[in-house]
Amino acid sequence: MNKLVKTAPAWVLGLLSMSAFADVPKGMDANQAIYEIVADRSDNFNGNSLDPNKWVNAPKSLIVGAWTFAPANAFVKDGVLNIAATQETHTRPFPDVCQGGKTVDRTLYYKSGAIHTHAKGVYGFYEAKIKGVKIFPGLSPAFWLYSTDHPYPDRHVSGSVDYSEIDIVELQQADWRAPGDEDPINVMDHNLHARIVGKNGKTFWRRPKPYPEAQLLHYKAPFDPSKDYHTYVVENRKDKISWYVDGVLVGSKPNLFWHRPMRVILSMGLRRMFIKYNPKCQRADPNPNYVVQDGYPEDATMKVDYVKTWKVQPSLWLQNTDSLKSVKAGSTIDVQLGYHAGSDYHVAESEYNGLSLNLVEMSQLGVVDIVASANDPSVAWQENRYAGQSNIKLDLSSVKPSSDLPNGNFYALLPVFKSSNGQDIYLRKQAHKITLL
Repeated sequence: MNKLVKTAPAWVLGLLSMSAFADVPKGMDANQAIYEIVADRSDNFNGNSLDPNKWVNAPKSLIVGAWTFAPANAFVKDGVLNIAATQETHTRPFPDVCQGGKTVDRTLYYKSGAIHTHAKGVYGFYEAKIKGVKIFPGLSPAFWLYSTDHPYPDRHVSGSVDYSEIDIVELQQADWRAPGDEDPINVMDHNLHARIVGKNGKTFWRRPKPYPEAQLLHYKAPFDPSKDYHTYVVENRKDKISWYVDGVLVGSKPNLFWHRPMRVILSMGLRRMFIKYNPKCQRADPNPNYVVQDGYPEDATMKVDYVKTWKVQPSLWLQNTDSLKSVKAGSTIDVQLGYHAGSDYHVAESEYNGLSLNLVEMSQLGVVDIVASANDPSVAWQENRYAGQSNIKLDLSSVKPSSDLPNGNFYALLPVFKSSNGQDIYLRKQAHKITLL
């Protein structure tokens, strides 16, 4: 049975229009889903200093043995975050797993920068505007999410996730397969990493290359990322993860393991030839045979204009508005609706039987009557309940023309679904007025 909440909000009763939100993720339509900025994981980097209330500089959780993350290598200047690699030969203590965890003084040749947020989160949109580095190959600017709270309470449970990482983008990696077969500067990586608890209680890695269908995404961009700023976006949703470059969708993967709270991180790592792979220890080591000073740090500094995080609020919108301004009375109309259940929610099973589309007669006092209805129960199904499109046919065979309505009355399309947060979700902008000819 189709239902409509007669005590609809004032914006429904008065057909009041909401202005569009200007600040939305790159490539998203400001007139569709509702986006809410998450302030503690967003920064325009205004001014000349890094905000210590938002960011941890050179976080201790980043343990690398081939270079050093140093606080001086990440700084804000003239409204831009700079992360620089510098050639500085130095030594530092290093717990060497190849020597049973013994701490040794290791000679290193480079320093770089990394910052991560104090705050953590899971689902939503994450975006940064980044300019890469001139030195290539050898340095990889990166924007990613990673968990830091392991071990978790379910560490003893087989199949539980001990570590989550989403690479929103890794630039200029020059991935090497064989001599003469390496990625050019415009190929970028958008990958997924996870560490899982096995049946024996030990953890094992799920890396992108052994699981390419589920975790590996290469994108050949139509530009050189070192020459200008470009935007890199990911949406982490409960059912899937999607990546966008300059507003263009470049790929999606099912969300199998990436549900742990994660920090936002910006960093720059060293790559071939500045490091070398140690197969015995399965790690990257410094390469004393390839130490270059030219171009450091001026050609080895990635720049970040901003980083932003959004939560999507439960939203519903018409996609074929123009064709639904006036229709023939007695016809059957096709109504295309887009919906997003919200970053933290889903479409709930309810009295609306999924998504309920109602044609209502309205007066200046509110809803007079429901004159036609249809449902799409599939939006509440497991595979559809997070976001998507609903195509509903609405039969108007028993509905009289608008000219036969009492003076001042009119028809409006009023779709609705129930969110798992308990709220009834109506159209984002307005109840859509429609004329039946």
